[in-house]
Amino acid sequence: MERIAFEDVEGNFGRPEILKGNSVHGKLDAQHPFHPLQKSEANYHMNKDHSEMDMLRRTFGVGFPLKLQMERKAASQVGHLPCITTASRASLDALVGTDATIGFDDVMGKPENFESMTALPFNMIEKQMKFC
Repeated sequence: MERIAFEDVEGNFGRPEILKGNSVHGKLDAQHPFHPLQKSEANYHMNKDHSEMDMLRRTFGVGFPLKLQMERKAASQVGHLPCITTASRASLDALVGTDATIGFDDVMGKPENFESMTALPFNMIEKQMKFC
């Protein structure tokens, strides 16, 4: 009679491998690799803007949502010199309504928090103006 090693049957340290292989969780992960709300949440702000513009179109007509979209586009295209690391989009935030919220981008991910040395301001301006 052949004898099978205990660790081959039960796993490495004598504990059964319940979640490995043909378990229910493995089958569900194969069928649904992401959460059902992940797609909806990824497009939340866009869907909210579309529904708001649709409501404004029904209430005030076509002109008012077009005016708001033109104002948002103009405010989003305002630039600054490349040597200034903190880009302020206060007018766009006020138009969109995100001026009273604090998000991840407000606290983390700013260039001044990075450890690498930034380029000198006059070199950045020359590069943007394409003088070199």
